[in-house]
Amino acid sequence: MGMFDTILWLDDSAEVACTAGHRMRSFQTKDFDDPSMRTYLVHQGQLLLATSLKDDDYTEWRVDASNAVREQRFALTDLTGPRSLRAYASCDECEPVLVRTEGGSGWFSDLVAEHRVFVDFIFTWQPGDPLQLRRTSGSRDEMKADLLTRGLCVLGDDEPLAIVHREVEAARCSRERSR
Repeated sequence: MGMFDTILWLDDSAEVACTAGHRMRSFQTKDFDDPSMRTYLVHQGQLLLATSLKDDDYTEWRVDASNAVREQRFALTDLTGPRSLRAYASCDECEPVLVRTEGGSGWFSDLVAEHRVFVDFIFTWQPGDPLQLRRTSGSRDEMKADLLTRGLCVLGDDEPLAIVHREVEAARCSRERSR
């Protein structure tokens, strides 16, 4: 699988969303030279590399109500261009596409595999110009159609197995939150 870098979208932009309109804040990419778990920020239309400062003087602690907050400072480097890269994520708010499997999979021997909806973009920038975006992924329905053309058994949202799967997943999540 290899290493990747993370891009955090700090700007308030509705265009960085899945096709259902859920805003995305974090992407991964392997398109930078030598991906090595670095963090990049999109701020005011610019793509910046955030590098951790090693000196403990740049880390601060504060208490906020009943929480301890650790603040750390990072050096920012503006990236030179022109450049283009693929950035990818999946939407945690969209219902996953459910696919019937041949047999049990995972720890719980579930007969259903969840496929999260992809949210993929091409980011392009030139020095001094705002970052340009082009979506390369489709909608949840397009993903369903693609999985069907690959011969997979895609479950309809109202099919009994899909309904039971979602109920079991909700119960698992509820049990984990109550621990």
